[in-house]
Amino acid sequence: MRVIHVINGLETGGAETVLYRLATYPSDVQHQVISLEDRGTFSDRLESHGVVVHHLNWKSPLSSMSGFIRLYRLLRRSDPDVVQAWMYRANLLAGLAGKVAGLPVVWNIRSSTLAPLRLPTRILARLGGRFASLLSASVINCSSRSADLHARFGYDAAKGFVIANGYDPEVFAPDDNMRNFTRSEFGISPETFLVGTIARWHLQKGYPILVRALGMARSNGVPIRALLVGRGMDGRNGEIKKLIRECGLQDCVQLLGERAEIPSIARALDVHVLSSIGSEGFPNAVAETSLSGTPNIVTDVGDSKCIVGDSGWLIPTGDPKQLAVAIEQAYTEWSASPVRWQERRLRARKRIVEKFSLQGMVLAYEKVWRQVADR
Repeated sequence: MRVIHVINGLETGGAETVLYRLATYPSDVQHQVISLEDRGTFSDRLESHGVVVHHLNWKSPLSSMSGFIRLYRLLRRSDPDVVQAWMYRANLLAGLAGKVAGLPVVWNIRSSTLAPLRLPTRILARLGGRFASLLSASVINCSSRSADLHARFGYDAAKGFVIANGYDPEVFAPDDNMRNFTRSEFGISPETFLVGTIARWHLQKGYPILVRALGMARSNGVPIRALLVGRGMDGRNGEIKKLIRECGLQDCVQLLGERAEIPSIARALDVHVLSSIGSEGFPNAVAETSLSGTPNIVTDVGDSKCIVGDSGWLIPTGDPKQLAVAIEQAYTEWSASPVRWQERRLRARKRIVEKFSLQGMVLAYEKVWRQVADR
């Protein structure tokens, strides 16, 4: 079977990560990728696995017609059994090009709310609902909340599936030696209570809420050390530096920027925090850190509740006080009840291993593709 993926770009993100895992998983399915934009973080990584990647460098509205023609020609020339599109813009463009080329297109949706998205993206999301039955053979949502939301926009007119993200328990796993080594690289001792967030700089990630919560927890006696990891989370980000300074956290919060060694960072943390306020579908960082034996404090967005279960803390969005309380509770258990803390760590990993395996995700996607190709 031949599958060609169409995606906006290949910088680090949830959809891009899932695409990479699907395209590089050992299988008889042959994959190609079309990026509507320029090269990104995953371009080299995909090509190193022998996956052919095309880049259309399609950014300007003035180049819309020429970009669409190049997309159409690539799809026709590649002659795939199925086109797998990712997110609103690529869904619509690939759906239209696939329709003209006579190719079946599967859409992928990853947002559980439209509230924090920019107006053009919200327009594309609602437009997709109007054309779902015409331009898509099936729609895959990464979470049940996403499926429920988009059904209200008309996406349920096409055959729908919910396929959760999947993870490799060998890549993300507890390792005390590597934990201590990674900490030493950042000047953090093994005995330090370490909080972290792995997420790019974006409005929906709720970083202002997180920083204020860290400040409150510190004021209440928690010896805070924190690592903030992700694209845009470095010394050039004046906004986050200002927030950290206003909360008096310059001496205990480190900005690491975008990093490749996420498995090492995931196991180095004691607690991972998702302070998101918006359109998360199935946040990878929550599952990856849980799989690494790191409990999570998460806001109630997307399927975070389903990922964490009873292994962590679930709080409302947009409330730094409740987030601070959860951090304090985590610290108290970590410091005063090491046996309970170890049990929590084991529950976090076990839940991901049993419910969200990489093999299960790949098989589910391939089943949908074969059904679509047969139809």
